[in-house]
Amino acid sequence: MRAAVPYPGPMRMLLTSGGIANEMIRDALVDLLGKPLADSRVVVVIDAILGFPGDSSTLVDHLEGSRALGWAEFDIASLFAGPASLVESRLRSADVILGYGGSNLWAAHAWRASGLAPVLAELLEQKVYVGWSAGSMIFARELDRWPAAFDDLDELALFGLDDAAPAVALFDWFFAGHLGADWMPGDAEELFARGAARSGQEVWFVDDDSALLVRDPSAPPTVISSGHWRRYGADGALVAARSPPAERHRTGVERVSRPCLFSPSWAPLDWSQFALFQTAPEAPRSAPTP
Repeated sequence: MRAAVPYPGPMRMLLTSGGIANEMIRDALVDLLGKPLADSRVVVVIDAILGFPGDSSTLVDHLEGSRALGWAEFDIASLFAGPASLVESRLRSADVILGYGGSNLWAAHAWRASGLAPVLAELLEQKVYVGWSAGSMIFARELDRWPAAFDDLDELALFGLDDAAPAVALFDWFFAGHLGADWMPGDAEELFARGAARSGQEVWFVDDDSALLVRDPSAPPTVISSGHWRRYGADGALVAARSPPAERHRTGVERVSRPCLFSPSWAPLDWSQFALFQTAPEAPRSAPTP
């Protein structure tokens, strides 16, 4: 394990599975901002999803739902949309950087390949960062262990990547979202527990009504949840969990129907259900570092 580096000040990071999905998560975001959303500017970074072809209706719906929260300014950006200096100016002008879902491995790569990873590291000290699914998964210090530990090597090949590395190395744990989603395999909890043991890293597995609040990356996150979540130790043992009332009275996890925004190769998805994932994409080309 690499040594954790003390963080210089309170971080304002909200890692979500399904975006600003409920009032509890929204209130946490407003608290981090210290002002209303109506007085705040957000930039949504969508590179994680851009490698997937097909009808983008789900993406548009998610963006529209996020815009409807009532921001003062709602910007959408790709890290490769012009010179790095232009993208950097858009990131710096926002109060909130929202990393949208898709491929966690490609998203982390995009920050590095664009040359903007150092900018992100700096802005994490100044801005609020909101992760949405894969956008929450790019800060694991040992992200290189993810593909093998979670049977996700196919995604490296899909995107033409030789290996995995974090956008910014912050945590000694992995984030995973969509606990209880109806497209998840029935043994998803066992799969993530096994991945924790394989990788030697803790795993936080949360549903779309939960988020992790990070103020100090060297300390455990604070759970914000009206739903359910699991925390697995580095040996794969269940360390802590919360189940919603509906689940406490029956066997099994309550299911929700929301599209997948990260896609480990073991997930037996029916791609036809999700407009963003209808055909196998060609591997996107890495943009050169400016």
